[in-house]
Amino acid sequence: MSNPLIRASDHYVLLEPDSKEKIVSKQEAILWLKNWLSKTETQTIYQNIEDPDQEFFEELLESTYELEIKLGYVIKWFAVRIEPD
Repeated sequence: MSNPLIRASDHYVLLEPDSKEKIVSKQEAILWLKNWLSKTETQTIYQNIEDPDQEFFEELLESTYELEIKLGYVIKWFAVRIEPD
């Protein structure tokens, strides 16, 4: 498990195949994850949850780091600490 201080920064690196990495806020990461979760072609345990709320997506961001959207297409995310200038 990552250091809790990293989680306090509320920033994530988002990785998609054939795309550049993106560094975003926690809220942007949640929106990104919601969008991708609706596009999954593979059966996941997350599809069994009716009307997932904000807390569900926060927990998902913090408890795992990847999601297979379709066979061979995996998105990943990592918490990062952004140092103030």
